[in-house]
Amino acid sequence: MTVAALLNQLEGIQERGLGRWSAKCPAHADRNPSLSIREGERGVLLRCWAGCSLAEICAALGVQVAD
Repeated sequence: MTVAALLNQLEGIQERGLGRWSAKCPAHADRNPSLSIREGERGVLLRCWAGCSLAEICAALGVQVAD
């Protein structure tokens, strides 16, 4: 999955710098962007600062971790 395809599925996207964004986490009722998105060397890196796991985030997006 590309970063562009992932960003199209998210809400409240804010650019945080070159290859970095934040957005509302799809795995919980997020009012403020707590999901960090970053382009990594081998793919897209995701982290929810509210504590959602990568598996929960991917399930909410309908993708596999390997995607």
